[in-house]
Amino acid sequence: MTGNARSLEDAANEIKPLCLNAARGAIMESCREYIRLADLFSCRLESVVPQDLHKFARAFSLTLLGHLPTRPNTCPFCIQYGHDRACTGCGYAATHGRCDADDSAFSLFIESYQELGRLIFQEIDGPAKCICDAKETRQQLLSAIQASVRLAEQMQVKLPALSALHLMQEKQRYISQMIEQLPLSLLSVDVARQLQHLQEKLKRYW
Repeated sequence: MTGNARSLEDAANEIKPLCLNAARGAIMESCREYIRLADLFSCRLESVVPQDLHKFARAFSLTLLGHLPTRPNTCPFCIQYGHDRACTGCGYAATHGRCDADDSAFSLFIESYQELGRLIFQEIDGPAKCICDAKETRQQLLSAIQASVRLAEQMQVKLPALSALHLMQEKQRYISQMIEQLPLSLLSVDVARQLQHLQEKLKRYW
């Protein structure tokens, strides 16, 4: 085991069961709500006119991003150490830098994550294929929705048994796999570039 891996394990071992359970519960609820909304997207997809498929892709993408476990209530470290914003004794801060520091692993990640959301939100025009090949576009969107739901369901199954260490590892993996389901072929090149940038920042998340 490397020194860094040992430090991460030691930090995770300090998390109290109550804080771990709270983080698990918050992630479980986020997955549950995402699955509910994704089901609504699936049901509505067939009735979306070709001119609105790009708008649909943006709405789905923003919904997916908005239900990833990035908030403080999904982090056992924030729950245990962040209540007074002092972060005293936080093992995540010791190994990754304080989350409110400009150059910390979390700060760099969340900045890239928010920029991805901003690009998708502000995108106006989609590729012509959204209209020209509506059937293929709908199939791509349905596949993305279904794949993301499977990932959320798998996360729900795993959550109850995850230790603090494995929870942080699974969060990192889950976020990475979920953002890969964004329908990039229906969005701009800038969005695709930003997603790759986010994936790079995510490598330091845990």
